[in-house]
Amino acid sequence: MVAAAALVAAGGCNKNQASMDTATSAGAIAADTTAMAKPGASALKVADVNLGRHIDASKKVTDATDTFARTDSVFASVHTTGTANGQVTARWTFQDGQVVDERSETISGTGDNYTEFHIAKPSGWPVGKYTLHVLVNGTEVQTKDFTVK
Repeated sequence: MVAAAALVAAGGCNKNQASMDTATSAGAIAADTTAMAKPGASALKVADVNLGRHIDASKKVTDATDTFARTDSVFASVHTTGTANGQVTARWTFQDGQVVDERSETISGTGDNYTEFHIAKPSGWPVGKYTLHVLVNGTEVQTKDFTVK
C-alpha cells in the first residue's frame, strides 16, 4: 500500500512538472491551467514578467533591470494572456529563502492583462540575491532573480 501511494504521488509530481513550459532566456514561461479554463476558451498563462525601478499607467515596467540599489523600489509587471479568471501571486524571497513579501491579485477578463506588484523598504534592502516567484492559482509558474547591491 505504501509503495502504491508513493508511486501515485510521484506520478502527480511528474504531471505538474510536465504542465510547465521551460523558461526561455528572456524569462518567459507559460503555465498550463487548462483545467481551470472554460470550455472553448484558452487557459490563463503568464506570457512574461519584467522587473524594473518604475512602472507606467498601463502597469508595464519602463526601465527593466535585474540590479537594484538598496533604497530602490522593485516593480514587477506580470503579463497574462487567455481566460483571466484566477489569482496571480507575487512572492518575493531573499537568498536565504526568507519571504520578504507576498501579495495576490484577482484577474478577471480575457486577453492580455498586466498586473503590477512592488516592494519597497525606505531604510534599505540588505545587499544580496532575491527571487520573485510568480504563482497562478497557487501553482508556481515562473521565477525572476535580481540583485541588490
